[in-house]
Amino acid sequence: MGSTGQPAGGEPGPGGSADEATRRVQEAEEAVRRCVGGLEGLEDIPVSEHVARFDAVHEALTHALNQADELLSGSSGSGS
Repeated sequence: MGSTGQPAGGEPGPGGSADEATRRVQEAEEAVRRCVGGLEGLEDIPVSEHVARFDAVHEALTHALNQADELLSGSSGSGS
């Protein structure tokens, strides 16, 4: 145990679930950063291509929100 009374290595949790949750949050954050990065240079591409870029960002954000919802609710992702 660490000096805080929690298991060494971070947040308490059965079977390393805190580590798994942290990993999933980090993956979602990175996916959002990559996708939002796709909006960089938008002014340099034809307007006809903007919709595809916005759709990709929207999809990534929706996916990240769904993952966050699953983490908060404790579900395994088999719903929806």
